[in-house]
Amino acid sequence: MCFLSIFPLAGLLIIILLILGKVVILKRKRVTVKAAGSYKPGASLILYPVFLLILLLWMAALTELTFKLSPFLLPHLMTKKIINLPALEITGAVFIFLSVVLMLITLVHFKTSLRFGMNSKNQGKLITTGIFSFSRNPFFLSLNLFFIGQALVFPGILLIAMALMTVAGIHLFIKREEKFMRIHYGNQYNVYMHKVRRYI
Repeated sequence: MCFLSIFPLAGLLIIILLILGKVVILKRKRVTVKAAGSYKPGASLILYPVFLLILLLWMAALTELTFKLSPFLLPHLMTKKIINLPALEITGAVFIFLSVVLMLITLVHFKTSLRFGMNSKNQGKLITTGIFSFSRNPFFLSLNLFFIGQALVFPGILLIAMALMTVAGIHLFIKREEKFMRIHYGNQYNVYMHKVRRYI
């Protein structure tokens, strides 16, 4: 199943291009799109380097695994497959494909309400139609599918750990975001919460 090893890296690049493309389109329409949250001053001095280091290690692992390179940044133990089952690789590739399709549909249905983080000055309209009538968090569901998929294609310690941490981190972020949404959209969001599930 050698050709399946390209799915994680290709999927990641496509997802990044989709998000950047949407941001560019919105900026051309003069829609404010910025990452915002309740960060403390100085926190970025620690968080950004740590985030960049994790991103570098992750990209190195995907590159090494995709092109079957000898390890140059990571010990072989971290990227070596724990399980070598073709069925897992196929399932992982399907998850990654679905994540890319879901991301594309989500970005289209966001229209001009795309925002990153919790910023009361950049709320946008609450979208409850299209893909959002099936899932309250299709963007995050897409990311979960991607990380689980890459861990199935390359079931090594590093990517399995990243998938588990990502799924847990996204879940905790969604719980925080739901409180923010209840405050800023009020009863409209409460009604939506009761109609549509968090993930599927």
